[in-house]
Amino acid sequence: MTRFISHKYPRSANKLLITQEYAMPYYAAFNGVIMLLLLVQIVSGGMGIDLLWWVVIGEALALGLGNLLGRARLRRTYAQLFFVSDHFSLISVHDILSGEEHQAFPLKFANASLDPEGDRLTLHFSDQVVVLQREDWEEFDLICEYFFAAQY
Repeated sequence: MTRFISHKYPRSANKLLITQEYAMPYYAAFNGVIMLLLLVQIVSGGMGIDLLWWVVIGEALALGLGNLLGRARLRRTYAQLFFVSDHFSLISVHDILSGEEHQAFPLKFANASLDPEGDRLTLHFSDQVVVLQREDWEEFDLICEYFFAAQY
């Protein structure tokens, strides 16, 4: 069994902390929209308790949507790659934090291809197409060799 670890491997086992880290860009975007809408309301003369309710509701929605999108991003971000005989397995950050079982997929069906620049490896895993980037994997060239050796 050969194991490769991405730079995106979680630094902590605290699921809440890692979820917040992955949700941060969404929090920032939603809060930016809320602040813009708040500014428009203030300029148009809206003040008082109605404005406060819009901010409270908006912040609750921003927090909820940010968490949902952060959790989805945890599932899409791959942090580990295993090769076992003629199978491989990609493990997401979510799977690592929750300790879920991961499935092995035959290497011959990965149909891996490298982009012309050699920075992105595209492969099939289960029912999805996954792109691994050189910047995320320290041993990217060795990973490519494993996939391409199985094709021939």
